[in-house]
Amino acid sequence: MRALRSQGVTGLLAIAALTMLVGCTAGVPSAATNDVVAAQPWVAGERYTYALTDGNGNTLGEGVLSTTKDAGRLVLEQRYTEGRPPAGVTPTSDVITVTVDATTFRPLEGHRETVRRDEGGKTTAEKDTWRYADVQGTPHLVSRIERQGAAVVEGDVALRAHWYDNESSLWLWRGLAFAEGYEKYYVSANPFERSQQTVNLRIPRREPMTVPAGTFQTWRVILRNGRAVRTAWVNADAPHQVVRWDNGDVIFELTKAETPR
Repeated sequence: MRALRSQGVTGLLAIAALTMLVGCTAGVPSAATNDVVAAQPWVAGERYTYALTDGNGNTLGEGVLSTTKDAGRLVLEQRYTEGRPPAGVTPTSDVITVTVDATTFRPLEGHRETVRRDEGGKTTAEKDTWRYADVQGTPHLVSRIERQGAAVVEGDVALRAHWYDNESSLWLWRGLAFAEGYEKYYVSANPFERSQQTVNLRIPRREPMTVPAGTFQTWRVILRNGRAVRTAWVNADAPHQVVRWDNGDVIFELTKAETPR
């Protein structure tokens, strides 16, 4: 589990499923996995803004999730900005983009650009790129990491069946076949850790949830990976945007929803 550091939002990486899956290794799945995408609720041009806070209610920053379509593909962007940087310094930021097949939601490629700040106020840039390739009939996650002043690191991992990109999670969970008592397992591929994990999805019930954007009837979605348990609240009405997400370190709450008609 990553801990919050002085860099602000990017010290935590502030990414929904990343915190849930960090530190896990590829191994034999504990349960039979399945494809979990049953619908395509994503809307080209949609844009959702979130307030990011810690468990004590302190402001960490803002997150914006946006979706565009391009020739049968969905381009999913997460953009995070530090909320209260010290006076006179550049805010830290984290921008992650994953491209997936619009129908199957199977990932194709991704990239990430991060601006961090050390204790002395110096900013550094980091860049990650990754893609999914077929190697002799087996899907592989191929990644490349570039760190300012450090050697480039490359690697790959062979993936098990029923895999999705970890960084697409806040979209993935919107495509479930929502129903009380729903339960399935899938494989989440983590490009930054070069790992894959079996994730358990369970929907115990519907419940109201109030966030800055209003009060919504939501499906409570519980995600489990090993001993780690996290919770998302997904709007029961289409397009099923995530209303609230608690990853154990950062809480996302919807402040504004922009969905083209």
